[in-house]
Amino acid sequence: MNVRLYWQFYKAIFPFAMAFGMVALAIWGVFLGYLLFCTLGFGFGILGFQTFRKNEYYSYYNLGHTKWNLFKIAFAINFIVGAPIFLLFLTLFLLFFGQTSFT
Repeated sequence: MNVRLYWQFYKAIFPFAMAFGMVALAIWGVFLGYLLFCTLGFGFGILGFQTFRKNEYYSYYNLGHTKWNLFKIAFAINFIVGAPIFLLFLTLFLLFFGQTSFT
């Protein structure tokens, strides 16, 4: 498995996902913002890649990787990368605003 290839694809969709994640963080808070970053943010990242960098799929096809294969691995990478980002924002939130509750 060529990790570098998947990492390159993830770096291409990350700016779109992170932009959506930051908006979700500002509107809905840390917990829901993280969940939206990991789920809907990934979808917006794919949509942005599909819109602005669609021709790059051919290079992945030439290397023998399908869209679904790229999506599955990038989704897993999104959760792995998202966990430290979530912990950072949660720490900053608790540092500045104190105790938080779910109710």
